[in-house]
Amino acid sequence: MSVAEAEVQELHLEQPSSLGRDALERFRHNKAAMVGVVVILLLVLIAIFAPLIAPYEPGDQVGPLDTSNPQGPSSQHWMGLDEQGRDQFSRVVYGARLSLLVGLVSVAFGLSIGLILGALAGYFGGWAETLIMRAMDIMLSIPALLLAIGLVTLLGRGLVQIMIAVGITTIPIFARLLRGSILAQRESDYVLAARSLGVPGRRLLTIHILPNALAPLIVQATLAMAVAIIDVAGLSFLGLGPAEPGLPEWGKMLADNASRLDRATHLVIFPGAAVVISVLGLNLIGDGLRESIDPKLRS
Repeated sequence: MSVAEAEVQELHLEQPSSLGRDALERFRHNKAAMVGVVVILLLVLIAIFAPLIAPYEPGDQVGPLDTSNPQGPSSQHWMGLDEQGRDQFSRVVYGARLSLLVGLVSVAFGLSIGLILGALAGYFGGWAETLIMRAMDIMLSIPALLLAIGLVTLLGRGLVQIMIAVGITTIPIFARLLRGSILAQRESDYVLAARSLGVPGRRLLTIHILPNALAPLIVQATLAMAVAIIDVAGLSFLGLGPAEPGLPEWGKMLADNASRLDRATHLVIFPGAAVVISVLGLNLIGDGLRESIDPKLRS
């Protein structure tokens, strides 16, 4: 054993860890973020095992029809029945599938397009950057929910159309965020070194710059999922939700039973609580990721 190795072993010097490992370690020690992870994992498990958890199918009539005074919570039906005699607990459980799917697909759609536009604008610049960024500015000048309403009106009512409309509203956010991140990375020392070695521009962008510029987008994606779930619920509340009758989606359940709030509160409280819990969990994860990745917020 050499003298240097002996000194290292004696002083218990540790090898430097990567930035990703440091961020993950900080995220694991963030109690609020861990609460969000548990909440979202629980909702994902409920969505996956909905047929095993729900005692009935979401569209089955298991009680009497009563449009004036639906049956409230009981030992047999934990969340009561709706006006069609359907078990509310089963519908809320199955609704986790659609609501989480809407948030995931909407954000994935907006992220994929925003990633392309932001990368083109940030790396190549010139007329492409001017054209893309001005288009994004126009989209950002319109309130997101108002833009989603116009797109749903144009595309038509339906779950797929709603996911596309909500996803389009997130494109300018991801595009501008990635553009700014790439601009910050473009003049870094490692990029200049790669250029001096003759690395092609496409490879330089995809292999070197993008992996280091994606961290802010990961944080924004979790927060955007929470916003997407709220937007879908808002569209349903405005009568622009999925046209399929009896669809067990939390936002549509709120919209369908808003007029019964005074006499059947349980039909609004439970799907509304599901929306709040899912959004809270995603926001906690997003805040935890932001604090773990952003060096300015590290304690």
